[in-house]
Amino acid sequence: MKINLGGVIVEKANAEIGIQNRAFRNGDAVKEILRFVNGEIIDWEDHYFNLMAAMRIYRMNIPLDFTPEFFQEQINLLAEVNQTKSGKVEFFAFRNDEEDYLKASINYLISIENSDNDWEFLQAENEIDVYKDYAINTAFYSLVNTYRPEENIAEIYRLENDYADIILLNANKKMARSLRGNIFVVNGETIRTPKKEEGVITSVLRNNFITKINKAEEFKVEEVEIFPFEIQKAEEVFILIDGVGILPITKNRKKEYTLDKTKSIFKYL
Repeated sequence: MKINLGGVIVEKANAEIGIQNRAFRNGDAVKEILRFVNGEIIDWEDHYFNLMAAMRIYRMNIPLDFTPEFFQEQINLLAEVNQTKSGKVEFFAFRNDEEDYLKASINYLISIENSDNDWEFLQAENEIDVYKDYAINTAFYSLVNTYRPEENIAEIYRLENDYADIILLNANKKMARSLRGNIFVVNGETIRTPKKEEGVITSVLRNNFITKINKAEEFKVEEVEIFPFEIQKAEEVFILIDGVGILPITKNRKKEYTLDKTKSIFKYL
């Protein structure tokens, strides 16, 4: 598998970034995750503007050639080299290791994962749990898609307990998101999901997905405050994962969920 590092296509195993780089040492980088389907970047202009907003928040010196066309060309180049028709794309932007940090130039890294499907419906025995060891930060800067070291610990907990995902809570002990994406709770024709202020990472996929569902009027999506005990009362629960698709949840403790409505909702991707 090859990646695009600053416009140069290299084998993933041979890619090099200096050990002094702050992206490596401090997590000083932002990323955008998107989906490549049948040779097309889904909602690519929205993703471009989302990436630019994140870079501005991080006070990066955005290159003049970092245009929408450039964004598209670099992803298409990598997809062509890897013979990818559909898959997940990650676009990282980070500062180069330069003496004048304020004027540091910007580099980027693009990776792509091949898939046989347009979008993934990750059907399996997917058990979920609520993680209570720490509360996530709901401040403005924490909602940018970037490195969050505390989630490494939560990921270890998930792996140790063989969960498909875990729910993260905010300081008010309400659901914010999961480790892997945005959580949705289904009862009847109503789909509830935490509102942005609860700790939701800015996501083009989430925003457009909710808009499509509400326009279709088969289901209604409500962005609200949700306490974790509410998933025990839900008919169905699923996670929307950027660049991937839907993870349907089958179990939380002794509660087991059906998948029929989630399968129907999947078509809105």
